[in-house]
Amino acid sequence: MVSNTNINKQIINLNKLSLESLPKNDFEVIEYFLHKKWSEGEAMKFFNHYEGVGWKIGGKIQITNWKAIADNWLLKAKEIKKEKISKINPLKRDHLMTVNQKDYGKPL
Repeated sequence: MVSNTNINKQIINLNKLSLESLPKNDFEVIEYFLHKKWSEGEAMKFFNHYEGVGWKIGGKIQITNWKAIADNWLLKAKEIKKEKISKINPLKRDHLMTVNQKDYGKPL
C-alpha cells in the first residue's frame, strides 16, 4: 500500500494558494486601483465582473494572481479610452491625413 499523506498535503497547499491569490474584499481592489492612479469606479467594475464569474477566466481557469489580471484590465481600459477619443476626433484616427470636411469648391 502507498500512503496518501503527500497527496493530502498537496491539495491543502493548492487550496491555500487559491485563497491567497484572490482579493479579500472590494476595498483591497479599490486600494490597488487607486495606487495605480485609476478610479474607484473602474475598480468596482473589475471586482464585480470577476466576483460574478467566480474569479475564473473563461469560466474554467481559476485565477492565481488577481493583480496581474487587474493590470491587464487596466491596459485594456486604456486602449478603450484611446479608441473612444479617436472616434470623437476623427483627424487623429485618419491615417491618410485627410480632412473629413472637404471643400468641393476648390479646384484640384
